[in-house]
Amino acid sequence: MIFRTLQLNEFRNFDRLQLKLLPRVNFFVGENGQGKTNLLEAVYLLCRGKSFRPTNPESFLRRTEEGPVEAAKVLADAVGGEALNLDHKIEIKLEPGLRTSFVDGKRVVSGTLMSRFPIVLFSPESLSVIKDGPDERRSLIDEVILSHDQKNGRVIREFTRALRARNRLLWQLAEGLGSRSNLVDSLESLSKIFLLLGTHLATARIASLRDLMPDLQEAMRFIFSGEPENSSETSKLQISVDYVISGDSAMQWSESQIYDALHKRHSELAAQELSAGLSLVGPHKHDIKLLVSGNDSRFYCSQGQQRALILALKIAQIVYHHRVHRTYPVLLLDDVMSELDAKKRVNLMRFLDGISAQILITATDLTWPDQFGVGRSSVFEVVSGTVNRVT
Repeated sequence: MIFRTLQLNEFRNFDRLQLKLLPRVNFFVGENGQGKTNLLEAVYLLCRGKSFRPTNPESFLRRTEEGPVEAAKVLADAVGGEALNLDHKIEIKLEPGLRTSFVDGKRVVSGTLMSRFPIVLFSPESLSVIKDGPDERRSLIDEVILSHDQKNGRVIREFTRALRARNRLLWQLAEGLGSRSNLVDSLESLSKIFLLLGTHLATARIASLRDLMPDLQEAMRFIFSGEPENSSETSKLQISVDYVISGDSAMQWSESQIYDALHKRHSELAAQELSAGLSLVGPHKHDIKLLVSGNDSRFYCSQGQQRALILALKIAQIVYHHRVHRTYPVLLLDDVMSELDAKKRVNLMRFLDGISAQILITATDLTWPDQFGVGRSSVFEVVSGTVNRVT
């Protein structure tokens, strides 16, 4: 997929902006706090329907002396998506407490955006995903399963709806609201569907992790050595992943084994769920571990190794998407170079130079755009919400 133009109206610190983007590499350079990340966030919003950083409903709206404006808008013309040769107009309208996405004039939900317009984000936050809680790792693998099969978007949406409905019933029971017998009957009926959907989602995650492993191992070797061969550093590191259900490794489980495990855990925690008013069983409680020589990288690896691992996982995600669909997602790199040592920066640049994806990169200096050569990259200077192309 390729974005041809990006238009911002009253978004963040931008009043009116229209950019023509190159199909290859687009650098946004400037001091901190000038709006570089806002540009990447705008593209992310178009493809995800949500931001990649902590925010509140009013933060998207440009602030004036009288306060925030009433509404903001982000638009783009893109070619690609699920149909490689089709032009699309993507738009998101932002109002206090409301975000509405449109594709070619038709309203769509975020799950549709995720499956139709693939992107991969590198940011300082994504490089710390190993240290963070399992929510971030689950979100990352859910991006991967969308690359594996776009029908998985429906599985994610249906499970999310079932989880919300089940939590609502459990909360009503815990609070003593409504007819208890009716609520219990509804909960029992919904739980059967919930467990089936949870099984489908966990099965899809595990299948994608298995398929991803060769790409992850190759990417890890590349990040450390710069060449797709073993180096002395990586030859000692045996990289693997694990999918954990209720404390047990489920990477080799069949779909029926996953269902049996969920059903058993559901029976064990039924009383606790009623007391807590919350679903305590399901894929929303599972974890993904990145292992080095069989040890959890959260505790076993240095900070540099952890960053290399998550960077390798992102690269593997890109390669995996191309292997499945024969096209690349759009790549967003938000100030990641400052988080990597010199060797890993060079190796990442070599990887990016070797693929035909559209890339949007933010940085505070111009020390490395020459890597991509004349005619293959554009450099934009961002100053206080204005953007000018640098010749």
